[in-house]
Amino acid sequence: MTSGDRLADRVHDLLVEAVRIYHDNGPAQEWLHQHLVRLDGPLRLAVTGPPGTGKSTLVNALVGESVAPVASEQAAGHLTWYVDGPQPRAQVSPWYGDPYELPLHRADRGLRLAGPSAMYASGAEAIHQVLLEWPSRSLRHTHLLDTPGLPPADAGWETAAGIWQDADAVLFLSRTLSAADLRRMPPVRGGWAATALPLHVVVVLSRADETAGGRVDALLAAKQIARRRRREPDLTLICQDVVAVSGLIGYAARALRQDEYDALAALAVQSRTDLEPHLLSVDRFRSADAVPLDPAWRERLLDRFGLTGVRLATTLVRSGAQDPRALAEALLRHSGLAELQSVVADLFSARRSVLKARVALSAIEQLAHREPRPQSGYLLTEVEQVVSEAHEFAELRLLAALRTRRAGLPAEMAVEARRLAGGSGASMSERLGLPAEAPPEELWARAAAAAERWRRESQEPGRPTRERRTAQVVLRSCEAILQQLG
Repeated sequence: MTSGDRLADRVHDLLVEAVRIYHDNGPAQEWLHQHLVRLDGPLRLAVTGPPGTGKSTLVNALVGESVAPVASEQAAGHLTWYVDGPQPRAQVSPWYGDPYELPLHRADRGLRLAGPSAMYASGAEAIHQVLLEWPSRSLRHTHLLDTPGLPPADAGWETAAGIWQDADAVLFLSRTLSAADLRRMPPVRGGWAATALPLHVVVVLSRADETAGGRVDALLAAKQIARRRRREPDLTLICQDVVAVSGLIGYAARALRQDEYDALAALAVQSRTDLEPHLLSVDRFRSADAVPLDPAWRERLLDRFGLTGVRLATTLVRSGAQDPRALAEALLRHSGLAELQSVVADLFSARRSVLKARVALSAIEQLAHREPRPQSGYLLTEVEQVVSEAHEFAELRLLAALRTRRAGLPAEMAVEARRLAGGSGASMSERLGLPAEAPPEELWARAAAAAERWRRESQEPGRPTRERRTAQVVLRSCEAILQQLG
């Protein structure tokens, strides 16, 4: 059993106790049962942010297919959940009334709900959310939530807080990482469960291909901005990491077709001197007579890759991407999507049970404050104790600090710290760097040696305070392994 499993078991027992305490309160019972079901379910990942930040485009990039947005003929601005299913299917939940199904059809962009107007509830805001089932390996263990654009500042905090509660983890998109954008995130309020809030948020500098006016080095400039901002105090207090991504180029990479590759290769055949003047602006590319593509294909490449993507793709073909697979892999890497997928895997997917426990603890705490009972004080005390004792939260913070190089450790120590904290797998053998079949005595010897080494590091007076604190977290991970073996 991993440490995350033990935390999930404690939270499950606390939810069951809360169900007993609120046995005569129907809405509270439903609330608590929803969280009991969520504990064992897939990761619920929300993609949210201000309008125009490329949320639906990033959803498509993560799924690898053009499924977003899901629009209806008479409603907009609703939440859309994307889950794995045997066949495409859309279930609509109106604000009032029972859910119903509507057929889907492909639109120019995304999917569209179809059906006679009588099937829609009246009013532009009648649809609350859509549950879309779509056959996809990407959705098998992660359910994605595509959200409407968040309104400014405190006007949108209630909406954002609801999304935060519905999701286990959040990708918050911003085009510039401006203070105005970041203020759309709901403020961290009091309570013990709130101490773990930033653990489930990653900020995405989206539409990275448009950074600095979409100049030639736009993607590189965006990544440099993200690396700098991820260490700033205002960002570290609200999120785990900051990643620069071009969802447009990332999706183009995941869905690259042979004919698109052929068109890009036809451009790349031209000399750099001849082609580059036509790639200085969209208008020049559209009107260039010397470009060996008809206008329809130029529009298609601009739509699929953007001008920055076309520049990048032709450069990569010239540099050795000799087939669609090689070009797709290179585009995926340059787009930042591969890094984002790694961040999601390390900080969210691998820590699913920890993130779900955080949501459940917050739900119990909210309920106890909102509808106090004589035993509510007991529930709040238990939440406080679980949060204060949950080393899993400290490990998740450490993994983010190591990823963003905020931990301050030398490279070799950082690699070991990440492994011992579960960054390469949560099992004891994976944490200790041993084969799965390693006998208990070998696990014990390796864990004891690691614990002694990190104890010395945590007590080294010459080390900066930040490094000693990091060492203390790693030491506790080693001691937890020894306790589990003992």
